[in-house]
Amino acid sequence: MNRSNKLLEMNVFVAVVECNSFIKAAIKLNMSKQAVSRQIQALEDRLQVRLLQRTTRNMIITSEGQTFYWHAKEIIDATEEAENNLRLNQANPQGILKVNVPFSFGILHLAPLWQKFKDKYPHITLDITLSDRIVNLLEDGYDLAIRVGNLNNSSLISRKLSTTKMIVAASPKYLAEHGIPQQPNDLKQHKIIMYSHWAKKEQWNFYQDNICYVINLNADIYCNNGDTCRQIMLQHGGVSKQPDFIIGHDIKEGRLSPILTNYEIENLNIYAIYPSRKLLPLRTRCLIDFLIIELKNLQW
Repeated sequence: MNRSNKLLEMNVFVAVVECNSFIKAAIKLNMSKQAVSRQIQALEDRLQVRLLQRTTRNMIITSEGQTFYWHAKEIIDATEEAENNLRLNQANPQGILKVNVPFSFGILHLAPLWQKFKDKYPHITLDITLSDRIVNLLEDGYDLAIRVGNLNNSSLISRKLSTTKMIVAASPKYLAEHGIPQQPNDLKQHKIIMYSHWAKKEQWNFYQDNICYVINLNADIYCNNGDTCRQIMLQHGGVSKQPDFIIGHDIKEGRLSPILTNYEIENLNIYAIYPSRKLLPLRTRCLIDFLIIELKNLQW
């Protein structure tokens, strides 16, 4: 099979997943529903794996399908980006670039990069807002947002910048006084510091030997800022699940101790989100490319 046919299959598959419907995907792609179905069937036959479970009433993406979706989306985005780059006028980028970033990640890891970006693109004016609230890019007038976490299907375009590992941890003093949890269910006997902006924040998932252990927890403290959760942990206030870009250094220095390390916890991706790839301003593309390079090998 030639590359163009493979790319067509991936385009159709991504459209079906994002539309959650064969019919809607067919309309979006200006294809017949039968043609869409044939492309999905051909893709599954070629890969020898079920990507979508289909019934008369609904459609469910399999775990293999979810993995393939993200890879396919990155390939499609990269292909479109390469084509758009050829069309862009290579004029000096300029103008106001309005960016929304999360508090903790923005302060810890993006703030040191802004002047470096300005040195490279002096005619771009940065307008940076820090907020852990999920903003509406179009309604609030943002050109770009940085988000940490798994994304829901939407009309927005995303580019993966990096990945952060989630860690369950507490201070050594807290663990000495309250005991070290040996299994996920033991967390129900501990004080929990909960970051309130995570989706399904009370549900913590742990994985071991292909088994998922789902633990529903009530928190002693809820907080909408990861750095505040970290400070409470450092004051021996309890157990929290935080990304390594917030507590990784504390783990290395021994101020916090990871627990339940024989279980796996989900990683979260860090994305640049923007409204549309069509006619994307050069200043926005410059920032996306800059962040991809700067964050690619960043050590938390």
